[in-house]
Amino acid sequence: MRTTAAVATVLAVTGAALAWAPAASAAGSATTAECVTRPLGTAGLYAEFVEKDSTRHSDSEGAVAVGGDATFGDPKQRSGFSVGHKLTGADLAKLPGGHSLVVGGTLYANQVVLDHGTGVAGKVVDRSTPGQGFGVDGGKVTEGAAPVDFAKEFANLRALSAGWAGVEPTGEVAASGDGLFLTGTDAKLNVFAVNASDLEKAGAISLKVPAGSSTLVNVLGTSYDMQAKPTYGVWLWDERAGAFVQDDYDSGSAAFKQVRSQLLWNFPQAETVKKNYSSWPGTILAPNAAVSMGGTGYGPGHVNGSVIAESLDTVPGAETHQMNFAGCLPTETNPGPVVTPEAPKPTEAPVPTPSTTPGEGGSTPTATATSTATPASPEESASPSAPATPAETTTGPAATPTAAPSATPEGDLATTGSAIGPGAIGAAVAAVLVGGGFLAFAKRRRRAS
Repeated sequence: MRTTAAVATVLAVTGAALAWAPAASAAGSATTAECVTRPLGTAGLYAEFVEKDSTRHSDSEGAVAVGGDATFGDPKQRSGFSVGHKLTGADLAKLPGGHSLVVGGTLYANQVVLDHGTGVAGKVVDRSTPGQGFGVDGGKVTEGAAPVDFAKEFANLRALSAGWAGVEPTGEVAASGDGLFLTGTDAKLNVFAVNASDLEKAGAISLKVPAGSSTLVNVLGTSYDMQAKPTYGVWLWDERAGAFVQDDYDSGSAAFKQVRSQLLWNFPQAETVKKNYSSWPGTILAPNAAVSMGGTGYGPGHVNGSVIAESLDTVPGAETHQMNFAGCLPTETNPGPVVTPEAPKPTEAPVPTPSTTPGEGGSTPTATATSTATPASPEESASPSAPATPAETTTGPAATPTAAPSATPEGDLATTGSAIGPGAIGAAVAAVLVGGGFLAFAKRRRRAS
């Protein structure tokens, strides 16, 4: 397995810290300072923040920043890429240069649409098929220097990631059957430490913390593969429902959404992080890793949060949603060793199972371990609306480069395949894999307004 210079640096730092503080107690391995809201700095403004190269299709609802080259959309797979559908004027005002898209290197573009905002790239190359599409939506992307110092930002992110890996866990990790349960009771901050190998073994991952608290999950190990088991869902405790609710785009009550928005998964040592078809709640911080979303033989997986990675590669259909990390974490820690996770404790807790009941978004991800769920109020279940983004369909692109790039809605993949079991997923994947390309993205997109 390769060891990047960044990973070597993290290991060296943690090793030096271990030598520096040999007598440090477990509780004092990392001292938390004042908790800081939005601790990720500039990276926390983006749905995707990538140090090196990124290959993307479908869409990101938020802002996107890539330090290296960006390959967005693929004329061979008739895919495009849209950016920023959920960005508001206030969001754009906070972004460096006001740009919803930043590419430090070359942007290789096929049907790239900026729903809101503008973009800047070191160079723009139109990869669309002449007469059958467009490279970039209008003149919204100009060539120029990136307003983001990626080297500086990722140096800070790696320091944060390594420091958080030394914070003493306050929550409990338990296992039952193919379920992994993370339980915390602190009203402000709950910290967990789990081996990547134990997380991989889980078919169902369940997190129970108080609504309003921030959650830090340190996943230790040089690689994590969500398809290893595979994992077929992630559940969060919904205080209003009094039950575990499976994550999907518009899952749960306001309490559920608050837990999700303040959840950060930290992969301080990982060189690879592989995401499968299941919806993933919260932000992924993997500053040393090549992150992939979807792969050969299994479909795309969405992230209901941000992705911060060394590099990012996705199959058509994978999306990141405008649910940036809004929690509170310490940004100062004393030098100390990375916490060694304990093996999950045995528990008799029932493992949540996916629901296949059809819902407004195509499925109802309200699988619970109890039958005490209380329906969410209308204001907590807003009716979805349909944005216009580049289509990934079996039909050809626009006839001319001047055709409106955002006229055709893209299929809704935010709820596809995230609330059904692995057997059904396999059948669905087989149905959409044709000649190595995904050709079934013509369904109407539905979004929460």
